[in-house]
Amino acid sequence: MNDPIKVVMMGLDGLNPDLVYQWKDKLPTLKKFMREGIHGKIKSTIPPITPQAWTCVLCGKNPGHFGYWDFTFRNEYCYGQPELVSSRVRDSRVDSVYKNLSENGKRVAIINVPVTYPPPEIPNGYSISSFMTPSVDKQFTYPASLKQEIRAIIGDYIIDASTSDTNFREMKKEDVLKRIYDMDNQRFELTKYFVKEKRCDFIFTVIMGTDRVPHLFYRYFDEDHKRYTHDTRYKDALKDHYRFCDQNLEEILNLIDENTVIIVVSDHSVQRLDGRINLNEWLIQEGYMRLKSRPKELTPLSRADIDWSNTKAWATGFTGQIYLNVKGREPEGLVVPSDYEETLDELSERLISITDEQDKKLETKVYKRKDIHTGEYSKFGPDLFIYFDNCRWNISELVGYDSIYSYDTPLGPDDAGHGPFGYFSAHGPGIPKLGEILEADLLDIVPTVLQLMGVPVPRDMEGTVLSEREERVYSDEDEKEVKQRLSKLGYFG
Repeated sequence: MNDPIKVVMMGLDGLNPDLVYQWKDKLPTLKKFMREGIHGKIKSTIPPITPQAWTCVLCGKNPGHFGYWDFTFRNEYCYGQPELVSSRVRDSRVDSVYKNLSENGKRVAIINVPVTYPPPEIPNGYSISSFMTPSVDKQFTYPASLKQEIRAIIGDYIIDASTSDTNFREMKKEDVLKRIYDMDNQRFELTKYFVKEKRCDFIFTVIMGTDRVPHLFYRYFDEDHKRYTHDTRYKDALKDHYRFCDQNLEEILNLIDENTVIIVVSDHSVQRLDGRINLNEWLIQEGYMRLKSRPKELTPLSRADIDWSNTKAWATGFTGQIYLNVKGREPEGLVVPSDYEETLDELSERLISITDEQDKKLETKVYKRKDIHTGEYSKFGPDLFIYFDNCRWNISELVGYDSIYSYDTPLGPDDAGHGPFGYFSAHGPGIPKLGEILEADLLDIVPTVLQLMGVPVPRDMEGTVLSEREERVYSDEDEKEVKQRLSKLGYFG
């Protein structure tokens, strides 16, 4: 009888699949996983934001089941998103993989996975919360004794690239880069420690530097970046960090036994940022939002003097989320329910027509919530989601701009934004040598883990098992060659 399969899952937040494939010869461990297992782009959530994306990885359900689409959410029909997400909110609404596994006798460790503060209490398991931890003075581990144990291993725990008083975007480049490496090295060392010492069946660690580095250094290697800057000190900063992660994956691979699978997954990509649409300013300009008075400086939506009784819509988030102010739903609703669909259609058409500041057409996609999200809490979510130019343009929800176009926000400069696809690969026992898998989704991760580990997949999970996908008939290269041949024969125009 074969021993049960164990899983080490490494989340590399923001890892860009296009860059992985571009740099694969410099990433021998990921290249090995791709050659000997399965890999591909993986569809992120809409919008591709860290909290709900990793929550979808944890629970295998779309955001409508847990009710948040950003770091904050609304629990009722109010204006804005006043509530902060937490593990208690999530765990009261959906079951996460650590519950599925622990209830089936598996020993589990969760390390730095977003939305794990307060640290989940996992029976016979471990958890270390993530960058939403207020400070290391708080209890951020389960069990509580683990806090001193990890301090003995790695020293003082680094919560995030930002410090308690400085946003990482505003720190000196050399200082923040060192801090990111120190932070990520802690996560990798803890993962190796749990592999060697804790005899866990499932370990899930998220590395945040793969998100933080491109936000700071994308302009130094991408010559198409609007703010491309030639600087030999930083031109390879992102590639070097990818190589650092790959080297650590190799070390983890060398520690695990023959009954362990390694899964690598990112929640979204981080890609070049071309600009921002100041979406609430656009709503004001187009007559969908009214102010009682203009602010004298850039002002968050929550502090803006909005005339809600004469406002049809407002925007939140940084990829583009619009709520309608519906009569009988919101406190001072204006849009009558019978006009709801017509208003969404009108907004969608006008949003798609927005150009960049040089009047160049943007490749914009608009999604209605009801078409993409289901579940008990979906009703509280945004009514529209917008991807400006495939997310190469983000939004600012601040009020007080003199234009609908901007780049930086008061939070500091930013080289990059989130893209709609992440990356995944899997290698080890039970993983077929199929190469690239098409149309993978973040919702597929938990069913795949459970199936590999011999744990029943709950029927209400929405994903499928990636390791049971059928082999592709054509590789990308073969498909291109066959299409070219058919084109020459006159079958394609």
